[in-house]
Amino acid sequence: MKEIIALKRKWILLLIPISLIIIVICKNSAFIAEYVFARGIYRILAILLGLITRWFPFSIAEMCIYLLPILGVFFLGRVIYRAVKDKEHRFLVIGKAVLNLLCFLAIVLTAFVLLCGVNYYRYSFTTYLNYEAGTYSKDDLYNLCNELADKLNEAREDVQVNDDGEMKLSYKNNRELLSVASTVMSEFMSDYPAYKYSTGAVKPVLASKYMSYTDIVGIYIPFTMEANINVDVTDYNHPVDALHELAHLRGVMPEDEANFVAYLAYISSNEADFVYSGYMLAYILSSNQLYDEDKELYMKVRNKLSEGVLKDIYANSAYWKQFETETGNKIANVSNKVNDTYLNLNGQTEGTKSYGMMVDLLIAEYKEKENDDSKKNN
Repeated sequence: MKEIIALKRKWILLLIPISLIIIVICKNSAFIAEYVFARGIYRILAILLGLITRWFPFSIAEMCIYLLPILGVFFLGRVIYRAVKDKEHRFLVIGKAVLNLLCFLAIVLTAFVLLCGVNYYRYSFTTYLNYEAGTYSKDDLYNLCNELADKLNEAREDVQVNDDGEMKLSYKNNRELLSVASTVMSEFMSDYPAYKYSTGAVKPVLASKYMSYTDIVGIYIPFTMEANINVDVTDYNHPVDALHELAHLRGVMPEDEANFVAYLAYISSNEADFVYSGYMLAYILSSNQLYDEDKELYMKVRNKLSEGVLKDIYANSAYWKQFETETGNKIANVSNKVNDTYLNLNGQTEGTKSYGMMVDLLIAEYKEKENDDSKKNN
């Protein structure tokens, strides 16, 4: 009987080549990736899974991260015990253990491909916009940063502050904030049917303080349909991090597009905290690019920032400074290398640099608005 079960279990290994074939097909056909998987298989599985996991008040993914090492040690200990006890069949025991492990990995790989991987190759979100990223000049970048600085100063006047004069969230707790984030994303995506449906939830990470050592502020876990957020960082980051991960949960996987979708959702909302967070994200990414190209122009824009905005930026720098220890830097370096490798394996050849490619889309949006204004004036 055991031999029959083991024989049947071997068929699970076929999931590995099947998963790889699916990725190759999607990589070479955005149409299949979009209509067969993203709008078909992925959507069905994601909705069903999200309906289950959303009702748990904690992150199931986080609990799994804590339990997996324990289960791994138990699994290894059990194999060693049985191999030592049954010396005559020890190689059979080890072989079955390896087979079980490979079957588990095959299931994990398949789940990742269907719940996440195929979405890297679907049609770009910019397909549904009236513009797309292209070449731009230093003047375009400078003009964008100027406008964002003005918008940022204006948005800062509408948020609450703490005793130190730094921005503080206006929500009672993290759960209320994340609930609002889900609503903001749902309202924004209602105009885009390809991304409209989602039941997954955004949840706070209990060990957020320790998460900061990895340089990670949010992570989408496809296996549980959860967007997990680091809630220990400075307040203005929370909305931007939540909507970025919710964009992933909706099927927008490229990092630059997830950032841009989050930005569009922020500024289209009536939530002051979200509007400010969105403009802060856009300003920081754009001004960092300007700094690399022209430090003098960068300082001209930075000098326009209000005292309140600067306080928030300084508070954020102070927060991350505490993790710049020898151990913290090693953990962050490993984390960044893993993330960079992951992005490269999923077709984002810019790796972690792709997070900053949102600037191209911001400039495209800015130039499109300029053209529209010019046509109206004419």
